[in-house]
Amino acid sequence: MKCIITKCRSEQGNVIIFAFILLVVLTIIGIIATRTSTIDIQIASNEIPYKQNFYVAEGGVQREAAELGRGNYPIANVKVASTLATQSSGSLPPPTPHQVNGIPYNFQVSYLGYFSPPTGYSILHFSRYDYDIDVTSNNVRVDARYYKIGPKAD
Repeated sequence: MKCIITKCRSEQGNVIIFAFILLVVLTIIGIIATRTSTIDIQIASNEIPYKQNFYVAEGGVQREAAELGRGNYPIANVKVASTLATQSSGSLPPPTPHQVNGIPYNFQVSYLGYFSPPTGYSILHFSRYDYDIDVTSNNVRVDARYYKIGPKAD
């Protein structure tokens, strides 16, 4: 019995070793968490310019769709697909250059042809006129298809 009691008294230093190991493990976990959060912050900061350019290109698609809706890009021949407008053409509706929040974008509006109208419209009286709107802002490209319903093409 005396032997057991003396062994217990001599094991008092084990708590210090256990506490030291625990602190080392917690320090390593803290360092890893700090590095991970630093990498996440760098990734997020690299995404900001991409998202800004995407929103400019998306706004450009909406702007060009509105110009098509107003009839600012007339079609010479409804039976022939053609490019109607680009950023470099001189007959663009104002303001030129086309911009979103003061940032210019490059675009191309193409007429794809006419097709049968969607459900709910008379096939005898209406046609669907399809357009392709391609907008680029600093290597971020957004491509959209737009259509208008109008009088039947001959």
